[in-house]
Amino acid sequence: MYAVEFETDITSKYLEIKDYEKLANKHAKVIILVEDDSSASQEAGGTLEEFERIKAKRKQLPAVDKNIDVDAIANEANRDIF
Repeated sequence: MYAVEFETDITSKYLEIKDYEKLANKHAKVIILVEDDSSASQEAGGTLEEFERIKAKRKQLPAVDKNIDVDAIANEANRDIF
């Protein structure tokens, strides 16, 4: 396994990966580290209250059957979309 590391300014919800062709259809672990800037998190609406509201809403959703391979479904959807 080898690492692909890069720095970028996030300007949209998509990131471009250089040499994508070499990485296509390979398993990858993506790690994003961002410097802590409390003013930026407030602008993004990242409050503890918001997080708790989202967690409470998720508890109301139906449980996912443990026999369903969620990763396989997500990978299939990604192949269809991209």
